[in-house]
Amino acid sequence: MNRICSFLLVFSLLLSACAGAATPAPTQTPAATSTMEATATPRRVTYTPRPPTNTPRPTFTPPPTATSWPINVSLTVQAKDQGQAFSPFVLGSNLPNWLSKEQFESEQFRKRVAASGLTLLRIPGGSFSDEYGWLSCELGEDVPGALPCTHNWVRRPTDFINFFRGVEAYGRRIEPMFIVNVNATAQEAAAVVAFFNAKVDDPTIIGVDRNGFDWKTAGHWAALRAQNGNPEPLNIRFWDIGNEIYGGKFGKPGCRSGGWETTWTCMGDEYILGTAQNDGVAQLRAAMLKVDPNILVGAVGGGDAVSSSTWSRAVLESYDRNYDYFVVHAYPSYYLLGNPRSEEDSILSMPQQYWPTVFAGIEKAMQAYAPGANLPVVMNEYELVPPWGKVDTRNYMNKHIDALFLTDSLGLMISRGVDMAAQWAVMNGKSDDYGNEFGLMRADGTNYRQPKYYIFPLWARFGNTLLPLQSTANPASELSAYAGRLEDGTLTLLVINKNRAETIATITFQGIQSITGGLADTLTAPSLDSTSVTFNGNPDPADDLSDAPSSPIPAANGNVLEYTFAPISITLLRIQGKP
Repeated sequence: MNRICSFLLVFSLLLSACAGAATPAPTQTPAATSTMEATATPRRVTYTPRPPTNTPRPTFTPPPTATSWPINVSLTVQAKDQGQAFSPFVLGSNLPNWLSKEQFESEQFRKRVAASGLTLLRIPGGSFSDEYGWLSCELGEDVPGALPCTHNWVRRPTDFINFFRGVEAYGRRIEPMFIVNVNATAQEAAAVVAFFNAKVDDPTIIGVDRNGFDWKTAGHWAALRAQNGNPEPLNIRFWDIGNEIYGGKFGKPGCRSGGWETTWTCMGDEYILGTAQNDGVAQLRAAMLKVDPNILVGAVGGGDAVSSSTWSRAVLESYDRNYDYFVVHAYPSYYLLGNPRSEEDSILSMPQQYWPTVFAGIEKAMQAYAPGANLPVVMNEYELVPPWGKVDTRNYMNKHIDALFLTDSLGLMISRGVDMAAQWAVMNGKSDDYGNEFGLMRADGTNYRQPKYYIFPLWARFGNTLLPLQSTANPASELSAYAGRLEDGTLTLLVINKNRAETIATITFQGIQSITGGLADTLTAPSLDSTSVTFNGNPDPADDLSDAPSSPIPAANGNVLEYTFAPISITLLRIQGKP
């Protein structure tokens, strides 16, 4: 996403504990939210640095009044089941190129990204990616024959390499995903692959493009990388072609008024197959694979309403092995109902209402237009947003309720087999008018971790195998849960308690004889409206989270655990058991 500067209102919008004690139990053997079509107006735009201005304060919601009695539920985990393996790259986010050089080099920022549990970062920045001439940006001046940089204050490719290397210094390898400018020639796209992935002695000839520019050899661009301080390749495996091409600015083939993306076409078949004047995904991918045959190249589908999108249909019908994965962006919006309690209840139930509709639309479109393709689905932009065209007086994306929404959303994506996902964004920059911030951390110099930051450390401890789970709770309004297993056999249970009261759960682990111990991690807040949270009892943990240790879970004689979940909390249980 980064739905850019066409709409001033959107520009404003965008830019703009305790865990319950575990007690061993006796042994026992709304209609979906409206979505954005491929031709609809964008919801979000990129952030241009500017001096801070005074912004209206969000409206205040009094803390909810808890009910006077706890709620009881039963959960049953099928611990012996083989389970469903899922990709570690669902724990992704985006790192945009308009953040300052100082931000990229901030040691605290790098430490907090390393501790976040993120596995993937998509670069260089939403819609700005289609205004990003990588070579011109790298050299700091527009190169005749290559795409212009367009914005001379954005981060250069070397800045991204330095950032990833800096995070690695804190023990965390994060997978990059790069968005190739859709307006590039096939040879310019191949050259950026060489810049990031080739060795300096690589003799692979890239050659002269359709405009007469000689892109030389892969080793030539690897040497430029080495000259700028990075002799070793970064080895980017995942490459998108363009951002939201279906939203191209009016004046190009197929583009309608209200577009936000800089692109040469809004026709899905032209985007894939190219024309006499422009290279499409098929040509770009072929040239890129000659430089590095190990990469995967993705094509951009429509917005979240995939099955009804003429763009998505054309992209899927043009598949013919011209790309490797199918990209979808989703920005569900909440309703301004005038009643905070009703708004919160609507957001809490939204994952169960919204995501099944999105996934059903994707499956329907693939079956109809690319039968047998079995394409991986990549949800590389998603976030909770306010209603399109409305003043965001509630700023829910800054609050604890967004943490619950995103945790549940990730669980549903995993359950439906999404192969990669990237929340927007690790940091974005707040709206000057409304104060909302898409980022996991605030781009105000403090690197403040918003409530949603902490969902990724929780999911990172969950493992990569999903287990069957039965629950007596209503997942939309009471308690949503996901069960899993770590590689060492440890069982995991991630619980989103949506109740405004404690929830007492009787948890049965079918397939183990007894519980030998475990650990609990909990994210709590005084209200859903809160902009601050407590992670494992600490309201402001160290950058590496080392002073927010997990709480122990005692052993039990049987396979049943009674656990009390705090109100409006997210809790991860890691259970060790005797088979």
